[in-house]
Formats: sequence, structure tokens, C-alpha cells
Amino acid sequence: MRERTFVLALLAVASAACAQQEHKAAPIARPNWLMDVPYISRSTLEDTTGTPDAEHIVILSPGPIDSVAAFYRTRLPPMGWQLVSDVSDSLRVNLYLERRGLPMWIELDAQGPQTRVSFTATGATGQPQPAPGR
Repeated sequence: MRERTFVLALLAVASAACAQQEHKAAPIARPNWLMDVPYISRSTLEDTTGTPDAEHIVILSPGPIDSVAAFYRTRLPPMGWQLVSDVSDSLRVNLYLERRGLPMWIELDAQGPQTRVSFTATGATGQPQPAPGR
């Protein structure tokens, strides 16, 4: 009889624990505003982070900083990105672009024969906008 009482008590406790179990919040979806930004061939992904309001990607691209900067200066405008600001020196390039209300910052840092490229986009419009023709 004691065993039966013990089993019933155990089931009652387990039932109560299941009923009171906290519901874990689903992971918050990160935006993918940078999904169509091109990368130079043989670039390697170093980091991706983000929040519901921003997306950040860091890559390491082959080639010197001036070549990598030229790639983005020429490739992004035909994709609908307007180059608003372009500030550079021999070790660093900072580009600020916009596309349909979406701001994007690109920071390039010279890393010897390679260039570290950091992309940051924030959700000014709240929705990712694909490039024209995609």
C-alpha cells in the first residue's frame, strides 16, 4: 500500500511540474537584410550577429583594401544601393549606403594581403528589401 501511495504521490508531483513548466520563448528571428550583398570570391565568414533590429556580418576577403573597396563601390550601386558617404585612408575605408530607406555601413580594415570587411544594416524600414531583379 505504501508503494502505491508513493507512486501516486510521485505522479501527482510530476503532473504538477509539467503543468507549471515554463514555456521557453521561441528564438527571435534575425533579419537578413544583407542576404544579397556580394562577397569577393574566396572570402571567409568570420562572424554573424544580429538582433530583430540589426544585422552584422564580418568576412575576411582576399586582396588589398583598395581593391576590396573598389569592388563594393562598383558592385553595390547597380543593386540599388546609393553610396552616401565614402571616407578612407591607407588602412581603413568607411562606406555608408542606403537602399529604399535601409541604411548599411561597410567598414574595411587592411589586414596585410587581406581585408577585414564588416557589414552592418539596421531596419529603418522594418522589412528586408531584395535587390531589383532578384
